[in-house]
Amino acid sequence: MGGRTLAALLLLAGPATAAAQETDEAAAMRGFEAAVPRQDWYPEGYYDIRIAAEAEMAEVIASPAADRPETPGGDHNLIACDARKLSSSAADPLLERYGDTALETARLRAQLGRLGYPAGVAASPLLAFERARIAVDGGGKGSGDPYEVLAEALNAARASTPALPEVFAFDECRPPPAAAPSPAPGRPAVAAVRPRRTAGVTFVTQPSAGELLMIDAFAFKVCTRKQSDPWDRFQCRWNEIETGVAKPMSGRFVYQVKWPDGTIRKGTREVAPGPGGAATVTFRKTGS
Repeated sequence: MGGRTLAALLLLAGPATAAAQETDEAAAMRGFEAAVPRQDWYPEGYYDIRIAAEAEMAEVIASPAADRPETPGGDHNLIACDARKLSSSAADPLLERYGDTALETARLRAQLGRLGYPAGVAASPLLAFERARIAVDGGGKGSGDPYEVLAEALNAARASTPALPEVFAFDECRPPPAAAPSPAPGRPAVAAVRPRRTAGVTFVTQPSAGELLMIDAFAFKVCTRKQSDPWDRFQCRWNEIETGVAKPMSGRFVYQVKWPDGTIRKGTREVAPGPGGAATVTFRKTGS
């Protein structure tokens, strides 16, 4: 099953079909195993993270273009600004250690596919990239920048397939901070003004008294691979969110809200502060 099919299943799955969503998602993730086979050097437990990353990246790619990671130079640049990472602490040491590497490898695999790189050309350099990242995640020392090594290997492979586009690794996502002006002679330096803290995101349930549980969407997929019931708050270590209080949260989250009468709403939400640094996210008992 392709990535866009997976995304369509998840976008169409509303609260009424939430009970079947985990079954569909687990089956959809198994569809990625043919394209991403297990490697004998993968750390124990990593393969579930790697497959979940493919599923998560399929959804990110299917989102509006404005929400995709920005890459200076377009798809030819292997380094993306604001690439998908774990939105919050996953309370899973293995996921915390290897999650970002799995996501980044999945992003690069999709990017090279868009550029027209055949799997036979991209697979070996990408596996070398992944292996180098895993070694560093595990406490080892890297030998060179993995993005530059990947770009060199892909460009070398173009010698036999010159029609493939050249790629590069340009890490210039954030401009350097502006230098502060020197104080005038005889005047004391003035302490820099600290940036104003953002207000964060406030979560509200309508009606009130709804118990809100949330988990990073990627972490939810990993748990779906490992546990029989990913909606169980203890199997997947869901976070209970206090409503009415602003929190510095941003990212893609799976949620479930339970009201005192037993009504439960489930789904996936994009969470981000508004232009002024604050936002309110409302979970309604009925309606959208």
